[in-house]
Amino acid sequence: MKPFTHPSGFIVFLFTLLQRSHGQCKEAAKKSEMNFGVKYDLPNFITETPIQNVVLYEHHVYIGAVNKIYVLNETLQNISVYKTGPVLENPDCVPCEDCRDKANLSNSSWKDNVNMALLLETYYDDQLISCGSVSRGICHRHIIHPDNPADIESEVHCMYSSRMDGEADNCPDCVVSTLGTKVLVTEKDRFVNFFVGNTVTSTFQPPYVLHSISVRRLKETQDGFEFLTDQSYIDILPQFRDSYPIRYVHAFENDHFVYFLTVQRETLDSQAFHTRIIRFCTLDSEMRSYMEMPLECIFTEKRRKRSIRKEVFNILQAAYVSKPGAALAHEMGLGLNDDILYGVFAQSKPDSSEPTNRSAVCAVSVRTINEFFNKIVDKQNMKCLQHFYGKESKYCLNKAFSRNASYCRAQDDEYRLEVTTPLQRVDLFMGQFNSVLLTSISVFTKGNLTIANLGTSEGRFMQIVVSRSEPTAPHVSFQLDSHPVSPQVVVTNSLADDGYTLVVTGKKITKIPLKGPGCHHFRSCSQCLLAPAFMQCGWCSQQCLRAPECPNSTWTQDTCLPRVYEILPSSAPIEGGTKLTLCGWDFGFSKNNRFELKNTVVHIGGQICALEAKSSNKNKLECTVPAAKSPGFNISSSVSVGHGKTLFSTFSYVNPVITSISPTYGPKSGGTLLTVAGKYLKSGKSIRVFVGEQPCTLKSPPGISASTVECYTPAQRIPQECRVRVEIDEAIRYASSNFTYREDPVVLKIHPAKSFLSGGSTITAQGINLNSVCFPQMVITVPKLGMNFSV
Repeated sequence: MKPFTHPSGFIVFLFTLLQRSHGQCKEAAKKSEMNFGVKYDLPNFITETPIQNVVLYEHHVYIGAVNKIYVLNETLQNISVYKTGPVLENPDCVPCEDCRDKANLSNSSWKDNVNMALLLETYYDDQLISCGSVSRGICHRHIIHPDNPADIESEVHCMYSSRMDGEADNCPDCVVSTLGTKVLVTEKDRFVNFFVGNTVTSTFQPPYVLHSISVRRLKETQDGFEFLTDQSYIDILPQFRDSYPIRYVHAFENDHFVYFLTVQRETLDSQAFHTRIIRFCTLDSEMRSYMEMPLECIFTEKRRKRSIRKEVFNILQAAYVSKPGAALAHEMGLGLNDDILYGVFAQSKPDSSEPTNRSAVCAVSVRTINEFFNKIVDKQNMKCLQHFYGKESKYCLNKAFSRNASYCRAQDDEYRLEVTTPLQRVDLFMGQFNSVLLTSISVFTKGNLTIANLGTSEGRFMQIVVSRSEPTAPHVSFQLDSHPVSPQVVVTNSLADDGYTLVVTGKKITKIPLKGPGCHHFRSCSQCLLAPAFMQCGWCSQQCLRAPECPNSTWTQDTCLPRVYEILPSSAPIEGGTKLTLCGWDFGFSKNNRFELKNTVVHIGGQICALEAKSSNKNKLECTVPAAKSPGFNISSSVSVGHGKTLFSTFSYVNPVITSISPTYGPKSGGTLLTVAGKYLKSGKSIRVFVGEQPCTLKSPPGISASTVECYTPAQRIPQECRVRVEIDEAIRYASSNFTYREDPVVLKIHPAKSFLSGGSTITAQGINLNSVCFPQMVITVPKLGMNFSV
């Protein structure tokens, strides 16, 4: 199946998401669009405090929130709650120590415990590791008992060991930062390693030591962590910690590399921010293979005179790594087992990391990332990491970098470096989300398709097919909450029919089926049947439903009958020739999503209305009505498509007539407002009025009704009588009386010649040929202030 493309190929913006309509049929097009205000009743759970992290294990959902860890079952019913805070803190209390005896001291305070990391570790024991914002960022491990996964309270261990003398400034058990943390757990060669990226500032002082990026090993005793060497971490130099913040957005492992995605300033001296990929080897305990590279998501638009407009979406908001479906793999030249990094990016405010409501979605294979690193290293497009070493460091002065083939056996002279050339990728959706802030992404496959779940800062959830070759639009879009959709998402059982994603918004977690929450948001049959097959949508009694929801046997996934919403015009002269516009939807439907009229026939009163394919589309049919023998009101008409037809009876044939014209004379210079009275004068598509052989200019705004037409007479060179003619499409009607042109009037005298400043005086104008404008003697009231005027 081809990727889902919306029937009119419209571009989707945030959350009006209105289809591009065509001409007169805008209202019909709007009524046939997806219902983006639809409400779906989905399983959800609301916590007492904001949610930070979610882990799924053995059909149980573990939620890390402020001061609590919740355990839910698969239907999101609360089973148990473990309290993690508030925590009493005192400078004289070390982590894991009971400080209740210091509760009344002035330097003691109760602090909320924000869940900074919630991790699953299964090598030693099945256990949940929770790291919070209190007690110097240490962690606790909760043993998960196989017979009762909901019990995370009966066996809890604090992961902190007191430092030996001389080690006070080095705290491997101080794991997470209150300003932001990404933690990745890996299992290699019988060891469990924790790779940690922390946002740090100058406020983090000994003994509260946090490293910018580090690798630490879980002790076999499991009571804490240890650094493998004194080079197992890298720190931003103290003088740059406040001016050069690094936000760690995402972390993942692939093959023998660990990757972090960050947002940071372009250089130490720059105010602009951008996104970087960090890569180093999993087994590199000293991170000598550490490299950084800029990552740009761009949108290019071709303009006139072959110029190209390029926009850079510089701030990563969320990321996800998964494998592609067959269609996308083919388009990207990848295998089905290749991993792809997907990211939602935003444009930032100038010289800021704060995002604007302009987003793009980009994808790059991990293989391409590695190839790009290798290619750039070979070209020597590199420099020293000045925020780690300083501009005057021996690693930054006159340094020639070299790398071996594997990049995992670096020598001392092959030290950490920064790639200067950005890896660029193009927006997958061609500017479609340039008026919305995307905050979340997850990706899964169904059949040959690759599907992205997207969330926004305004709490909207969307699904869209990812394609490099065809434009696509969201096939699911509904308001989930008023809070932003969190980057923390869980996708499970994606290949199964009951697969779902867990989506967090503020204090709420919602379970959304991967096949979509339902089909009710498709308001037209063509949208319904062109939805991705995995959604299992079909048409039933003018609704889009899944088969079990259809109360009768009319459910279908094959055919659509056209719907006629409006006829323009609603009547036409019996002579025929009128261009008739049928507004509606599901016109020219085909399962391959191509507009086809070869089987479409329009009948008006039993006669064929000749279709004009070039001016027709999926919301509009245009045809030329045939002549009728006699007038008829609300005649039986239809649109047939081979397998069935749609009836309508809102069109009428009429016989327009002219009953009078007024006035019947005017000056030869023209400009007289002529009123033509009659019946059915507003029928048909177009109307023209002629005085003699010259057109009479219609009054603007159009002075046309069913019984009158108003126009301004043209000029004539000499006084004469002229016939008045009305043409409605191909129908021609003449007035029974002519319009007479007379000589233009001439004013010879006015009396009195003066007036008061307050105005209100009456003057009389006298002259010749004044009767050509129907008033042989003109009476004029002088305006206030005695201003100049002419007659």
